Amino acid sequence: MNNLSRALAVALMAATIPATIVLAQQATPADQPAVEKTDGGRRGPSPETQARLQDGRIAMAKAALKLSPDQEKLWVPVEEKIRANYEERSKRREAWQAKREERRAEKKAQGDDGKKGEQLALPERIEKRSERLTKQAERLNARAAKAKEFAEVLKPLYATFSEDQKAVAGRVLNHFGQDGKGQRGSRWAMGGGRHGHGFGRD
Repeated sequence: MNNLSRALAVALMAATIPATIVLAQQATPADQPAVEKTDGGRRGPSPETQARLQDGRIAMAKAALKLSPDQEKLWVPVEEKIRANYEERSKRREAWQAKREERRAEKKAQGDDGKKGEQLALPERIEKRSERLTKQAERLNARAAKAKEFAEVLKPLYATFSEDQKAVAGRVLNHFGQDGKGQRGSRWAMGGGRHGHGFGRD
């Protein structure tokens, strides 16, 4: 473990422990389950739990950066952008889940009626594949636009960072610019590196 990795690991641990304690103290109310179960039997965090986890990730990132008073002002639009992107992702996720449940119900109804979907002819299958690829491209373009927007908001703050802060930012802010598709949870806060390695695995 080199000196920078060791110092970075210590700084992250020192900064994230208080934020983790605060997050843990925000207990889930009795009438709000922490885990949801879909009709398909899959379990996952409830929207309320996901929101608290996101709050914790933001708090830990901010604490780890050790911002100065002037940097705090530049942090505000960054956090606002992070939260806006999260809200948009949440709405997309809810819409996707609703559509998935609708398709599942339709398939179940067809099965109950003894009906089976007709096999599409080759041209129709190719057309369906083309439609899927088009939708995938649209989603990728939307993600790219969001990443660019986040980069623009981050630039003024990043320009004020010391070398140590830049090193920390690479660990704690990178996944916010990937539309939620980067590192899951707070793996970096537990020593997880970019490829699942801990700090100092050079």
